[in-house]
Amino acid sequence: MIAVIGESLIDFIGVESPSRGRMFESFVGGCGLNTATAIGRLGGAVTFFGGISSDMFGRRIVSHLVTNQVLFDPDLCNMPAPTTLGFASLDEHGGASYAFYCRGTAAMTLSTEQLSMSLSLNTDIRIVHIGSLSLVVQPVCDAILDSVEFLNPHPVVFFDPNVRPAVIDDFPAYRARFLKIAKTADIIKLSDEDLALMYDDMAVDVAVAKLRESSGAHVVLTRGKSGAAWILPDGTWIDCPAFETTVVDTVGAGDTFSGALLHFLQERGLLGSDGTAPELMPISPDIASEALRFASAAASINCSRPGCDPPTADELSDRIDTL
Repeated sequence: MIAVIGESLIDFIGVESPSRGRMFESFVGGCGLNTATAIGRLGGAVTFFGGISSDMFGRRIVSHLVTNQVLFDPDLCNMPAPTTLGFASLDEHGGASYAFYCRGTAAMTLSTEQLSMSLSLNTDIRIVHIGSLSLVVQPVCDAILDSVEFLNPHPVVFFDPNVRPAVIDDFPAYRARFLKIAKTADIIKLSDEDLALMYDDMAVDVAVAKLRESSGAHVVLTRGKSGAAWILPDGTWIDCPAFETTVVDTVGAGDTFSGALLHFLQERGLLGSDGTAPELMPISPDIASEALRFASAAASINCSRPGCDPPTADELSDRIDTL
């Protein structure tokens, strides 16, 4: 099973109305929830672990999980704190910039005790996805890191920082935490924008080499219209071009990419055999190339629709055949 630990929220995406000015359409979102949704729609076995409010937005999030066949712990879905809210402004290319209202919300106040108890009830976790807002804000940040550290057997760790400068108060401290988490990860998936923020606009190849050498992990780099790359621990680069698509917006594109990549690893048996301890199997250049193609196709479909709206397995199969 894939465990996704992180935040759920409601995204409000700005749209222009000729008669009423700037209006906001709302969508269920959040890095963790979006990733879990992408896996669920592809038919993967996935459980979302995150604090969900008892408010009207929380009820909408729970309904979304049920609809998309994502498992969850009911004990984490009735928290008195409000739901996290995100507001997105789109540029002329559909790219989004964000403002978040997250401190003191249900997603960010999940405790180590609550999360550890929930995770302990699931004995078949083979890979854990962590990242984004939930690794910035306390106490949920420490709750996630503490709980994952003590999981037994220890799962494969997939780290997507999905860096959000708008909620980072102390960037040097955040960078130090990023590097510490990276050393515990088996796969680090990040965008070229994340990489530039973490390595002060260092040349991409130099920054990737520093990250790979300090972590020992596989590095998966997304680069928007320039495609994606998988850098193996030995430094081998595998590139994949982007799929041509008409972009409505990029909301949830990276999360959809992550979810599709995780599903691919699960379906290919690359997380170890059932009955054995979780372990990332060797990844050949050919397998990495196929995985990138699979995930890139999923992200391209998401970008063709408003908000985070990952594809089904049938939609993805049709899209892959076009490249």
